Amino acid sequence: MKKFKFKLQIVLDKRQKELEDRQLEMAQIQSILKQQTDKLEMLINSQNLTKSALETMLGNSQNIDLVSIKIHQDYIDKLSGDIQNQHKIISDTEQELEAKQQEVIEALKAAKMLEKLKEKHHREFLVEFEFQQQKELEDITQARFRLGRGEKVN
Repeated sequence: MKKFKFKLQIVLDKRQKELEDRQLEMAQIQSILKQQTDKLEMLINSQNLTKSALETMLGNSQNIDLVSIKIHQDYIDKLSGDIQNQHKIISDTEQELEAKQQEVIEALKAAKMLEKLKEKHHREFLVEFEFQQQKELEDITQARFRLGRGEKVN
C-alpha cells in the first residue's frame, strides 16, 4: 500500500513558518522592551544621583554656588522629561508587543488546526491500511485453504 501523504502539507509548512516568523518578531520586540526598561532605570538612577549631589551641595552651606545649583536643577528637570518620554515609549512598545502576541496566537491556532487535520487523516489512513492488510491476509488464508482442499484458486 502507498505511503501516507498529507495533501495540505505545503499549507501546514507555510503556517508553521508564519508562526515561527511571528514568534521571532515578538522576541525582538521583547528585547527592545527590555532595553527601553533598562534605559528608564538608568535615567531614574541618574536623576537620583543628581538630586543627592544637589542636596549635598545645599547641605554644605559654606560654599553655595548658584550656578552649580541652577545647572543641577536644569539637569534634574531634563531627566524628568526624559523619564516621562521613556515611559511613553515603553507604553507604546508594550502595546506593540500585545498586538504581536495576538498575531502569534492566531498563527498558532491556524497551524494547530492543520496539525489536527493531519493527525485525523493519518488515523484514517492507518485504519484503511489495517483494513487492507486484514483483507489481504484473509485472501491468502482462503487461497491456502482452497489449495489444501484441492480447489482451483482464482
